[in-house]
Amino acid sequence: MEKRSVSKSGIEVFEYKNPASHGFHISLFLRAGIMYETADECGITHFFEHVAIRNINALMNGRLYSELDRLGVEFNASTYAEMVQFYVSGASDKFTFATEVLTKLFSPIILSPSEIEAERRRVKAEIREGDDKTSLIAFSNEIVNKDTSLARLITGSVTDVNKITAKRLESYRKKILAKDGVFFYLTGNYSDEAKCGFMNLLDGIMLAEKAEERDNIAPVSQNYFKRDGKIQIKNADFTMLRFSFDLDMKKVSVPETDLIYDMLLSGYNSGFFIEMSERRGLFYDVSGSVERYRNIGEFCFSFEIRKKDVCRATALAVEILRSYKEKLRLPEELMKSSYVDNAYLLYDDIRDLNFTMAYDNHIMKLGYSSIEDRIEAYKKITPEDIRRAACEIFKPENLTVTVKGKKREINQSELEKIISEL
Repeated sequence: MEKRSVSKSGIEVFEYKNPASHGFHISLFLRAGIMYETADECGITHFFEHVAIRNINALMNGRLYSELDRLGVEFNASTYAEMVQFYVSGASDKFTFATEVLTKLFSPIILSPSEIEAERRRVKAEIREGDDKTSLIAFSNEIVNKDTSLARLITGSVTDVNKITAKRLESYRKKILAKDGVFFYLTGNYSDEAKCGFMNLLDGIMLAEKAEERDNIAPVSQNYFKRDGKIQIKNADFTMLRFSFDLDMKKVSVPETDLIYDMLLSGYNSGFFIEMSERRGLFYDVSGSVERYRNIGEFCFSFEIRKKDVCRATALAVEILRSYKEKLRLPEELMKSSYVDNAYLLYDDIRDLNFTMAYDNHIMKLGYSSIEDRIEAYKKITPEDIRRAACEIFKPENLTVTVKGKKREINQSELEKIISEL
């Protein structure tokens, strides 16, 4: 069972302990990201993630990285649209060191201007070396989430990053490290004494009062659920298609969208791979994702294709999607094994367990008190639920199709006719 503790300073700590593990995984989650940033703050959360780790090294007199290597401990972070995860993992006897490192994230930024500038150069290099500005994903994202904060890049632009000063970073640190804006999640094995020591550290941390509500409700573009069926094309020397469907998370559940995604896009017998790759050789692989917030989401997939096969591939994709709306699947086709039969394998991967339970329970607020609760949520999904969810998701008015290719050689009107038949 998941357990909850609260420090005297008001910081929540959730844990899913497994005494059979030889290691631990501790995450600090911040409810912050591009989704909550104003236009003037664009990219500041990601920049803070970078600066925060460099700041810990400064607080440790430059010994952070050598100590991590000496002790065999991993420390890293990731910034998402709606959250930041800082995490530390290692052998169980290194738990106390890990908590001492993570709690330094609550310390003021002491970096010199030259150190801030060095980190700025690193972030700008990350932006420059990435393909976010030219990718089909970024192109699609700007269309799907038009006029909302989700249309922006998580990293911000080089211009955005140049505007972020040390003073703004410190002010932002205080803003997001506030009551109800952060929580810890512990998995793996650690002693009761080490946990008690961690709570004592948290007792002495003073947090700002929560200034604004951050409950993972995404801003909704005015075009959501009202797509016009127009194909959007970005000029390129190769051809790639991306299908993006708007999700109404009040009408479809996380387990339903997980299972539909797996049936279509993952697994040895997934619909798109079998029909379009293995049987017809239209492409080698298809990639996709399901982005979800508590109110809306996006179900998307993309594949590279030969120019002459664009219309054929689009028609086949529409046919496959339509079949999920029309045909009742057999119970054994629902691909529940990873969520039901193999659910307890999460215990063997304390990193995956940590993120899964933290995200499901405290970002998406699905209310699973245990792995067993999560198993039941997936077990109860029926073929009728899958068909109903498919009918809700795969509607023409939910669909945005974007293409990378030579504009003059793509039959846009034919593609638009094909997707209208969904």
